[in-house]
Amino acid sequence: MSGTSDSVKHMLNLALATALNDLEYYQRSLERTNNPEVRALLMVLEESEEDLIDRIEHMMIAGIVDAVLETKDSKARYEAPNENPFEFASPFASSLQFQRWSICNETLERSLKAYSFYLSIAARAKSEVVSALLLYLANVKSRHIARLRRVCESFDQ
Repeated sequence: MSGTSDSVKHMLNLALATALNDLEYYQRSLERTNNPEVRALLMVLEESEEDLIDRIEHMMIAGIVDAVLETKDSKARYEAPNENPFEFASPFASSLQFQRWSICNETLERSLKAYSFYLSIAARAKSEVVSALLLYLANVKSRHIARLRRVCESFDQ
């Protein structure tokens, strides 16, 4: 069991580092933009990433039983995120529209990399517990991507 425990700790540390890197990306992007709509998008994404960080830190302290049980209970309901990039409305769109879509696509790409990373390691995990933990993190990231899509698609309206 010690091997599984060490693997879980390692995976949680890896997941935390990934989430902290994404959070730092949102914060740096937030500092670079003055556009209120883009700032609002980045703040929503920052909040979503902070939620993931809170979940990971909670699991580091309290354990992963809840995450593993949630994964086992809802395995069939997990839905893969839409991986299609956002399309520009027009090649002659304003610089504001270009900035919105650029941030949306950069963020989508980062989020999909994290999602794929979690799934890839879950598939190769030697422990069912570690695999369930990573599937849980992939599901949380999938919900983050769905939230990103809702906000970014609202820019088109």
